[in-house]
This record gives sequence, C-alpha cells and structure tokens, in this order.
Amino acid sequence: MSAITPVRMPKWGLSMQEGVIVDWWKAEGAAVTEGEDLVDIETTKITNACESPVAGILRRIVAQPGETLPVGALIAVVAPADESEAAIDAFVAEFQATYVPPSEDDEAAAVLRLSTVETPLGAIRVGRAGPEDGVPVVLIHGYAGDLNNWLFNIEALSAAAPVIAIDLPGHGGSTKSTGDGGLTTLAAAVAATLRALKVPHAHLVGHSLGAATAARVAIDNPGMARSLVLIAPAYLSVSPVSEEFLTGIIDAQRARDLKPFIEMLVADPAMVTKDMVEDVMRFKRLDGSEEALTALRDRMVDGADGAGLRADLSAIPSAVVVASKHDRIVGVPDETCLPAGFKIVWIDDAGHMPHLEKAAEVNAVLLEVVGRR
Repeated sequence: MSAITPVRMPKWGLSMQEGVIVDWWKAEGAAVTEGEDLVDIETTKITNACESPVAGILRRIVAQPGETLPVGALIAVVAPADESEAAIDAFVAEFQATYVPPSEDDEAAAVLRLSTVETPLGAIRVGRAGPEDGVPVVLIHGYAGDLNNWLFNIEALSAAAPVIAIDLPGHGGSTKSTGDGGLTTLAAAVAATLRALKVPHAHLVGHSLGAATAARVAIDNPGMARSLVLIAPAYLSVSPVSEEFLTGIIDAQRARDLKPFIEMLVADPAMVTKDMVEDVMRFKRLDGSEEALTALRDRMVDGADGAGLRADLSAIPSAVVVASKHDRIVGVPDETCLPAGFKIVWIDDAGHMPHLEKAAEVNAVLLEVVGRR
C-alpha cells in the first residue's frame, strides 16, 4: 500500500462546489502533523484552514494561491521522506488523469430534503439528510441563523444517522410568529415538529439559543432526548448574552453595518465572507423577521428564561457542552451551574461558532456521542 496521501479540496458544506487557494501555511518539504493547518481556502460561505489528513512531509504543493479548484481536486501530497520524487510525480500524474469532478447528480444527492411541518405556532421548515431509519440527530441553530448554519456538519453526521435540521420560529423558512418569544415556546415548537415527523426520541444538538432550546426540549419532554449536545449554549455562562450583538443584528440596515456584528461570532474575522453577511441581510428583509428577532432579543436580555433553565438543568441526566474560551456572544460556561452528568469539551482557537470554525473537531465529538447511544 502506498504511503503517499493526497490532500484534496475539502467539501465544507453541502452547497460547496469549489474553493480558492488563499495562502499556504506550510512550505514544500515541511514536516506536518495530522490535523495541522496546511492552507487557507476561501469559499462563498467561509474562509478557513484545510488540515493535513496525516502526519508526514508536505512533499508537493499542487495548487497555487489564487487557483480555483472543484471539490475533491488534488491540492497537495503528503508522504514520508523516503518516498522518491519519481513516486510522487507518478502519484500526481495518475491522480490528475483519473480525477472526475462531482457531477450534478452527486451534488443533487447531497442537498437537504426540505419540507415544512405544521405546528400550533405555525409552519416550521425542516431539512433532512441521511438514511430514513434510525434515531435522528436533530440540529437547532442559534439567534439570527437557520438550518444552513449546519452545512459543515450535516455531511459527516448523515453518514452515521438520519439528520433533521430545524429552522426555529422567527427564522429561515419557518413562521415568523414567535408567540411570547420565550424559551418554552420555542421548545414546544421543536417538540411539536418532532411529533409531527413521528420522531419519539432523538439526539438533540443545539447552538447558542438553539442549545438552550434543546435543553428546554429535554426538560419539558422526558425521554425525547436520547442524547444532548449544547454548543456555545446561551444562558449557561456567568456573563449575560451580549446585548450589543443582539441589538446590532437587528439595527443594521446595510451589509457594511452588519459585518462587524457577524465578525463577533468567530475568533478570526477573516473567516467572514460577503455571502455570510448577505445571507443574514436577506433574512432580515423578510416580512416579520426583524419583529421576531426583537421579540427574541427582549426575552434573552430579560434573563428570566435563563434563570428558569439553570434551575431545571438537574432534570437532564447528562449532556456534552462544547465551548470556547473566546466566545464573545454568550461567554464561558459556568461549570458551577452544570449538573454532575454534564461534560465540557473545550475547542481551541474558536469563537461562538466552533461547529463552523473547527468543524472537524466538533463533528468528531458529535459522532462519538451519537455512536454510544
């Protein structure tokens, strides 16, 4: 078996078809470890670092800065020092001769299957991927997001289990009605959606406000949560949720005014692309969106929902909290308020969106949780 390993253009998100090489972190001939950053790649959704799939020597850089390549294309080669240059040349030549870019059918198969579900609050949009059978992983996004926030996670998760991504009330393709805007109301809408889909129990994964919602679902619907993962959860920190961020998202009327608040979400502002900002602007222009965000903001700033959630956490036997110590939106989880069955996994060099910033690390955590339940 050849010890030569290709480094390919990654697929970050179901909609990604190509990426642009920005800058190489390593030079040819440099030693690399598995998971070490090799090169920055820009997509329409994000700019992020592609990691080395193995430990070895970066023997060949195939793609140069500025080149645009399709998903799966060869961008570099990692191999031991004792592999000959002739062997590297032959490997690159064979790969390039046999590589076939993804077809339209391949892309279509990867797209989320979208539908809506009627609940007492209104229509809820869901996206489904993966197999039909099995306990699903249910993904619940955060404030001002939608189900597309999980596009870096769905492909990995759907290879192991059915995936259901939900647009919370007031967001995405769901009803813009949020009722009283409270956490209990959001959780009831999620639970009603799952019941309508005939899902009696699920692996619940939430981010930020969606994490608090997932926890509330688990508390209010005993037995529904087969497992629970809370990513950068709102309400579980010493500090309150950033009112500057919440209000900035609502008040910004132009992309350039919105961008600084989107940059607050991540540790490296260079990750934020024009499309990321424009996606939020398009959502804000929908009828009822700003009113929904305002209602949710007011409840989050009030803090009563958070106090109630913390008081009820002991009803949840176990959960995994994924967090960063550089989170500017919800702060660092307060370990003293977490029940004994809760485990914290710290993600380095990330901000409020570790599932996007460090998708491979977070996906590994999620797959471990799903696999043991």
